[in-house]
Parts: sequence; structure tokens; C-alpha cells
Amino acid sequence: MLKTQFISQTETKKTPYIFINIVLALFPISFIIGSLIVNINLIIFCGLGIYYLKSKILKFNFDFTLKIIFLFFLLIFFSTCLSFIKSLYFEGYSDIHLARLIKSLLFFRFFLFLLIIFLLNKLNILSFKYFFISAAGSATIVSLDIIFQHSFGFNMIGLKGHDFYNSGFFGNELIAGGYVQRFSIFAILFSTLLFKNKNNFRFIFSVVVICVLGLGVFLAGNRMPLILFTLGLFFIFLLDIKIKKILFVSLLGLLIIFKVIISSDELYKSFLKNAFYSFYVNAKNVIALPSALTVQKINKIKRIEPDSLKTKTDFNRPKYETHYRRLFLTAIDTWGENKIFGNGIKSFRLDCWKLEKDDEYYLGEDLVVGKKNRLCSNHPHNYYFEILTETGILGILISLALATILVIFILKNLKSMQQINAEKFLLISALISLTLEMLPIRNTGSIFTTNNATYIILIASIVICHKTLMKNKI
Repeated sequence: MLKTQFISQTETKKTPYIFINIVLALFPISFIIGSLIVNINLIIFCGLGIYYLKSKILKFNFDFTLKIIFLFFLLIFFSTCLSFIKSLYFEGYSDIHLARLIKSLLFFRFFLFLLIIFLLNKLNILSFKYFFISAAGSATIVSLDIIFQHSFGFNMIGLKGHDFYNSGFFGNELIAGGYVQRFSIFAILFSTLLFKNKNNFRFIFSVVVICVLGLGVFLAGNRMPLILFTLGLFFIFLLDIKIKKILFVSLLGLLIIFKVIISSDELYKSFLKNAFYSFYVNAKNVIALPSALTVQKINKIKRIEPDSLKTKTDFNRPKYETHYRRLFLTAIDTWGENKIFGNGIKSFRLDCWKLEKDDEYYLGEDLVVGKKNRLCSNHPHNYYFEILTETGILGILISLALATILVIFILKNLKSMQQINAEKFLLISALISLTLEMLPIRNTGSIFTTNNATYIILIASIVICHKTLMKNKI
């Protein structure tokens, strides 16, 4: 039987480690305030962790998964070093390339963050109890704020929405739906743990929480988070953890609410129709990437005439040239500069513009027949394309190795995760959230930004800590 890491209130009052546990629990709130606060939170947590661990940090045998993750961080630094040397040789010294090299070193702080969580948990210093509560509460409050903003035109602190988007506490950043989705599984499973001795009240409360979260994601106006939220409910359903009735009634309730909202506003209905059609086209274009690349090779030398735009297999047909696919193709082209090790951290934003020197490419917003139509951005808007272009094939292989370890862990512990208790529900929340975050179909921000890297490491650390505990106890 797996011994729980959750401690009672009596034990909590006695523990000298309450402060560091509260600092960990502040991360969901820090994500709302901004990346600066996330960095400060990260520094405080790591500082406290090093203080508590002291020399003990050098006396542990690290988990195999941690070693694989460290290899990924090492690859980031190594590929950036190669890129820096290459730029010195061909382009001369540049502050931009030096800044990238420094960032690759600073990126190790996220591995330190993971390592400290792992060791503190192993020494029973760290409990995820407060983080569980904070994640669940933050997602629910942000959802309520989005609903409030949609209803009254401004949120609880007076911030106004943006046309059909309700960003809540996030102001001008239209990411509220993504935030709720990221922590929604924690909120859903936490709600089912409350009032567990009062089945009727527990049922009603859980249904209300799920509907609030789903409505919050829906009214935020973000397409992908809504799809991921629904997919997350489906994953919970598959686990067979005896809350299927709650999920079924919640989904039925959400469908009715969505129908009422859409039917009552023709402009909103038109907005949603266009938004999800655009999403469908983008998804179709991503799936069609392999065939597009094949046609690209065929037409590499041959100039395509305007009449050929009507053909189904034409690579340059405007109907298929959405922004996301053009970015993905740009990532593949820049990856060709160094297929094994990649071009280093934050390289995409620099290397994509170099394509313009080649007459074969066109980087403008519109489309030019007979050219390879590409786009530039700070990143490719997909984790895997970013990993490919900045860490090469080795980075993708390490990512696949970590994904394989995660799948094997889930399959091995599937039955034990069907137990209804706080620890198992925390683990399930982290597993589903991590799976949704790393789905290849997602359009994402950069994996190397503070918020995204912190979130991924934070959620992954919960899985790794429980993985280690299960390995030791079973």
C-alpha cells in the first residue's frame, strides 16, 4: 500500500517546513500575476530547498528519469554552444548569440527546480497537499471571474473583456482559457474528494464545479483549451474511478448551457463557427504536412504556374497555406541547418529570417506562386517542432524516451490509480494535465519560456515523485 504524503492539520502545525510548502502552493497564483512573479517564486523556492537540503543534495542516487531529463538540458546547452561557435566563425561576435548562450545556462534552473522537489519529497519535507488545494481553487476562481466578465463586461477587479474573448485577470493576454484548462483536472478531482461522506451533496457540488470550469474555458474564447478540457474529461472517464455519473451529468449540463448561450447571440454564434472552422483547417493542414513536403520536393526545380493552383496536390495552393503550417514548415527548413543537435535555444527567431536570402523562399504574409511560402515568429508554436529545430533529432529522441517512460508508468499503475484518495487523485491530475500539455496536435507557446517551462517541470515533478514512491513501496 502506498503511504500517503498528505499530512494532517495537527502534523502541519508541528512541521518546520510549512513555509516551503506554501511557496510551492503559490505557483498557480504566480502564473496569473506574470512571469516576473513566477521567476521570483522559483528563486525563493529553490533557495529554501537548497537551505533545507544542504550537503544532502550530493548524497542521493538519482532516478533514471531524472538522468534522461538532465541529458535533455545538457543537449540544450551543447547545441547552443555549437551555434555560438558557428556564429563566431561565420558571422563574427554578436551580443544576441552570447545572450542565447547565457540563456541556455540559466535554463538549468528548471532542472534544479525539479531536482529540489524530488529530493524534498523523498525526505518527506515537501507535501503536495497545499499545491493541490491552490491549483483547484485558482482554476475555479479564474473561471468564475471569466463568467462574471462575460455577464457584466468587466471582471471582479474592473478589467474589461475583448470583443468575444474574456481574459479575466489576465487583461490584454488572451490566455485565460488555457490557464483554466491547465489546472482544471486538479479542480475536478479535488471537488470529488470533498463531502465524500455526503454522496448527494458531493454529486451536486462536483457537477457545479465541472460546469463552472467548462463554462469558463468556453467563454474565454480559446479554442484549443476547450478541446483539451473535453479530452481531459474523457481521460478521467476512461480511468473508471467511480465518478462516471458526475462526468456524464456535467457534460450534459455543459452542452445545454453552451446551446443556450450560442442560441441567444447570433454574433457569438458566428464568431464560434468561424473560430472552430479555422481550427479545423489548421488541424487538417498539420495532418497534411507529410504529403505537402513530398510535393515540395517534386516541385523544387519546376516552377508552378497559376493554373496549377486548382489542383488538389498543389503544395502552394492558398487554401492549405495557414499560418501555423507555414511556421511548422519553416521549423523543418531551419532544422536542416543542424539535423543532429539542432540550432540551440531561441534560434528559430534568428534562423527563419536567413531563409529570405534564398530566392526559393518567401516570408511575407501573402502567398507567392512558385515560392516556398514561409513565416517567421519567435517560435514555431508547437513544442515538438521547437524541440526539433533547437535540439535536433537527439532532442526528439529524448522526448520520445520520456514519453515512453510515462506511458509505461501509467500502464503499470493503472489499477492502483482507481483508488479514491487524495494522493491518487493528485497523481491522476498531474498525469492527465501533463499528457494534455504535451499532445503533438497542440498549438503552443515556446517550451523555453519561464511560464511554460515552470508549469511542465512542476507537473512532471509530481509524477516523478509518485513514480519513485511507488517503485520503492510496491
